[in-house]
Amino acid sequence: MTLANGFKGQFALVTGAATGIGEATARELARRGARVGVMDINAEGAARVASAIAAEGGDALPCVTDLMNWEATKKSVEDAHANAGRLDIVVHSAGGFPKYVNLIDCPVDAWDAVVNSNLRSMFYLLKAAAPLMMAARYGRFVTLSSMAARSGVNPNPPHYTAAKGGVLALTRQAALELGQYGITVNAVAPANVLTPRTLGIRTAERIAHIEKTTPVGRLAQPEEIAAAVVFLASPEASYVTGVTMDVNGGATMI
Repeated sequence: MTLANGFKGQFALVTGAATGIGEATARELARRGARVGVMDINAEGAARVASAIAAEGGDALPCVTDLMNWEATKKSVEDAHANAGRLDIVVHSAGGFPKYVNLIDCPVDAWDAVVNSNLRSMFYLLKAAAPLMMAARYGRFVTLSSMAARSGVNPNPPHYTAAKGGVLALTRQAALELGQYGITVNAVAPANVLTPRTLGIRTAERIAHIEKTTPVGRLAQPEEIAAAVVFLASPEASYVTGVTMDVNGGATMI
């Protein structure tokens, strides 16, 4: 089995799949043979991506879900599993932050929203998906962290940095507990990616600075991050678990 068609017959759920890295990952998994659940709170965006996948000859269904709600997340994962008859892959790409803010200026009431959208949502997904994967004795769980959790080279909001650091810790914990069931749990830590959200919260000066201080001289394309996710979700990555793959153009080297 190769990456070219290595997901044929498998079912993958991808969160945050209505745009950016999530969309690129969903489309790439579909191109490589997986049936894909396009999971997002944005119903219109999820439907658009599912339709685009179908137009390319793939198989996808929109899964509209509020990942901040445990019962809704559990039901959505279980419904998708029942629809597909299996659950092989979960990619957690939802999260992010709304704007830059430093530690002192970070509003107290903004902390929970960012931490929950990035970290609590991962816990909910693991809690919902792991029992289904354990029963099948197979699974791939890949989550998106960030260079912000790995390096202090560039300024990042404290709640986002803390949440993405938590993602890495939970990745290791889940990998430790679930490995005996044939389930791998890994993370990808991108730097700055050329997505609508990136362009929306960064000034032209900030983007120019990022390009200047990144060895490859540019921001990443979403498809470049998706390629790393797809590898970790593949059968070829069967002996890789509990790791963080840095995809950052050399912006930080660990």
